[in-house]
Amino acid sequence: MYITVMQPPMYRQMSLDDFLFGDDNVSSMISSNQTNTRTYVIKHMKPQYMTLINFDRAKARLAKFVEDTKELREADRASLYDTFHIPKKSGGLRRIDAPKPELMSALRNLKEIFETDFNALYHTSAFAYVKGRCTIDAVKRHQQNKSRWFAKLDLHDFFGSTTLDFVMNQLSEIFPFNLFCSDAALKEQLKMALELAFLNGKLPQGTPLSPLITNVMMIPIDLALSSGLRDFNGQRFVYTRYADDFLISSKYDFKIREVEQFVVDTLKSFSAPFSINAKKTRYGSSSGSNWNLGVMLNKDNEITIGHRKKREFSAMLHNYIMDRRNGIAWDKHDIQVMQGYYNYYSMIEPKAINDMIDQMNVKLGVNILRAIKDDLS
Repeated sequence: MYITVMQPPMYRQMSLDDFLFGDDNVSSMISSNQTNTRTYVIKHMKPQYMTLINFDRAKARLAKFVEDTKELREADRASLYDTFHIPKKSGGLRRIDAPKPELMSALRNLKEIFETDFNALYHTSAFAYVKGRCTIDAVKRHQQNKSRWFAKLDLHDFFGSTTLDFVMNQLSEIFPFNLFCSDAALKEQLKMALELAFLNGKLPQGTPLSPLITNVMMIPIDLALSSGLRDFNGQRFVYTRYADDFLISSKYDFKIREVEQFVVDTLKSFSAPFSINAKKTRYGSSSGSNWNLGVMLNKDNEITIGHRKKREFSAMLHNYIMDRRNGIAWDKHDIQVMQGYYNYYSMIEPKAINDMIDQMNVKLGVNILRAIKDDLS
């Protein structure tokens, strides 16, 4: 079975027993970590491992949830959703099924039960839908390796391909869900609870529970890919996953098709209902236009938003100040969008963005950040 715990990289070689029953100093240092995890594969369940959860409380809360949501499960599932479409960057529309308030509240409750009582985590290679992590953190993994060559693989219809049967099969090997799956009555309760998160046999986008389900179910696959790629064909690779986006990199040129086939074979070994979207597969080096997850890791091993985005942002700031000076008020939403760009871009390239604003402040005789704050107050 798979057990995942919060653990920083510096304790990579620590055994699960060391982690759980080591000295207090080590335990306190580990608990201070915010986002890194380590997944252990164990053959025998020791009674001491149960200290990771309160099993009786988890059973009680799951049973109550199933009882409280009986009417929701019996209702027409489609009637519990509002369905709409949003544009995709790659073209076309993405369907979003948003739960109505009563179902939304139930799914949030189940998410809280899984996070609190089941201690549901994620593999350390997963970066989407994780508090304290973002796309930049994923790219930093590759930056730390000083990677020069990158493969980007995309899963076709990730959420829509996820079935309840596949999720249950995965959870049967993931602690502590496996404890419920090993008992017929508890397994049925877990299945009934999870079934509420599915629509027409698929996992919909737009619910608070779908991201957690995907991150937990992918733990064995993420572990297999990250471990297998650590020394693949005599070459070291770094693997990260952001939802359905797989980013695989190395310091050296590699054969993308061999890596892609390894991913396909790994998915098949878990009977995963996913396929690679070949149209979105990309391969290139940091010497070219190496865009991943919205940012570029350039030839100098720096994460950047790129020259074009900087020019566009500079023009946006300039237009905002000139319109403000001429008595033309911007819509509050547009100012919030501009502030969002500032927060995001300055997180990636703080010096470059703040230098840009300082220069514009001097040139135009203003304090741009103060103006934004005043107009939003």
